[in-house]
Amino acid sequence: RSFPDVYAEGISFPAVKLEMEFVSPVRYGDSVDVAVAIERLGRSSVQVRYEGSVKGRPVFHARNTVVVVDMKTFRPVPLPDWLRERFEAALDPVRGAE
Repeated sequence: RSFPDVYAEGISFPAVKLEMEFVSPVRYGDSVDVAVAIERLGRSSVQVRYEGSVKGRPVFHARNTVVVVDMKTFRPVPLPDWLRERFEAALDPVRGAE
């Protein structure tokens, strides 16, 4: 399933917190590789971690927390089971157990 499938179910994921730290310069023309992992799953929230690197050199760390909301009411709703399964498959085994 894709984002249009999620949206068709009447839910969305607004960000409630975003942190980003640059640890090394990124220069014009650099290709940045980004690794993405789910750090934590709540009833209606998801915390995602991003690690950016250039040729193996770390350049940034970021963390984004989103909340699953009903698009009609903009109130939090539980993460649908099918979507929870997808996020669980990407759950970081170390941080997801915290």
